[in-house]
Amino acid sequence: MEAEASNMTHDQQPSLAVRVDPNEMVRYVHDLMTTGRQGGGDTPLARAAHLRWSALNRAFGDARVSPWTTLQRGDQIHVPAALIAAAGVAKLTMAEDEVVFDIPTLLDATLQLCEPVGHA
Repeated sequence: MEAEASNMTHDQQPSLAVRVDPNEMVRYVHDLMTTGRQGGGDTPLARAAHLRWSALNRAFGDARVSPWTTLQRGDQIHVPAALIAAAGVAKLTMAEDEVVFDIPTLLDATLQLCEPVGHA
């Protein structure tokens, strides 16, 4: 089992550095939520988007991220597009054989991608 986890970690290493354009990241998640399928085929960009989406799902369990989400019903939450977009460019790191976001970096990127309030 350890060798399998090590191989998975090794296989993910190239995708850690691949950034996904914020608009493409939002489109990837939208397509995933509406069709239930991962788009993009087996390309480095599609693998990076999937890896980043998985890391964002893990980040939802962090208390620092919860103020950005709203419980909808059952196990569904509303996630602002800026948070999803930020997941495309925020720094990823490894923690115990899992790819995770550096949460402060993710939140900083989210703030940078938010629309300014009060401007038309």
